[in-house]
Parts: sequence; structure tokens; C-alpha cells
Amino acid sequence: MGKNKTIFLDRDGTLIKLVYDEKTGHIDSVSSKEEVEITYDFPDVLKKLKQAGYLLIIVSNQPRIGLKKETKENFDAIHEEMVRRLEEEGVKLDKTYYCFHHPFAEMEEYRVNCECRKPETKFFKEAQKEFDIDLTKSYMIGDRVNDVKAGSAAGVKTILLANLEEAAYLEILEKQLKGVKPDYLIKKPKEILEIVR
Repeated sequence: MGKNKTIFLDRDGTLIKLVYDEKTGHIDSVSSKEEVEITYDFPDVLKKLKQAGYLLIIVSNQPRIGLKKETKENFDAIHEEMVRRLEEEGVKLDKTYYCFHHPFAEMEEYRVNCECRKPETKFFKEAQKEFDIDLTKSYMIGDRVNDVKAGSAAGVKTILLANLEEAAYLEILEKQLKGVKPDYLIKKPKEILEIVR
């Protein structure tokens, strides 16, 4: 059993707000560092969790390079901007794990059925070894089905950040989860502090 408790976080749609893409007409991940906006309340929530002794680790699927939706340079700029904005608010991440693979990636080097793309749990296992983590005292916070599935399979408690006003969205999530349920369902990041002690 490890010593450290950890908050595992998804990035896009959780820590960073999604944006509306005028070209595609879809809501999607940010495509430039100028679009990076930390989700309201998260800096304060993460500061309090850090003070309570939790490590902060991002575990995120990032297939956009392999899908030729962005360059590695652009990805790095977005990551650096996120880190900068968090540090300005007094939040320091302990680690970021990014999976760049996708089974249908256009770039062959990323076209892999890997063990690190959520809902797989490779990054949770790596973090457990690297940081001596007690997974039973840890949480995965995300906005998607694969965040809940990965966290559940890794043995951490799961918190789904969802829009409770959209009943159809939750119905679709329930079908995709196929019996795997989040331990907690929240609408706003500040609700995390009522769950995690």
C-alpha cells in the first residue's frame, strides 16, 4: 500500500474549458494557447486539495497530433500556457501523463492500440510506482466515460464533472458506461471539496 494520496485529473473539458470551433461547428479542445482558460473554481479547489496533502497528476488522452489536428509545437505551447496559468494561481502540478495514440491516427507512429489511452490504466500504474500512491485513497476527476472507466479499473474513486441540466447527456453517458458508475457526480468543481477530505 502506497503512502501518497492523489487527485488524477483529465485535462480538456475538466481542467481546461472546451471551446466552440467555428470551422467545424463543434465544441472541442482548445487549438491555441490563446484559447486556454482554466475552468472556474479549479485553481482554488486544487490549492485546497494540495494543502490537504494530495498530489495533482494529469492523465489525458491527446490524439490530436496523430489525427493531424495540431502540431507538437502547438500542443507544447498549450501545455506550457496551462502550467503557467495554474502556477500564477499558486497551483503546481506534480506530473502530467499524455497519451498521443489513437487506433485511427493518420500518422502511423501514433496509430496504436496502446495501454496508456484511457480507459486503459498504464499511466495510473506508472504514477503509483513513481510516487508511491495509495490508489484506494485517490480520485480520478473527469468529464467523460473513459475517465470514469479508467479510474474505476485503476481502483481509485471517480468523480464525473457533468452538466446535470442536460438529461439526455447523462442518459447517453449511462449507456456508454455499461454498468460502471462514477462514485460521485458533480456540476461544479467547488463541489469536489465536499467529497474529498
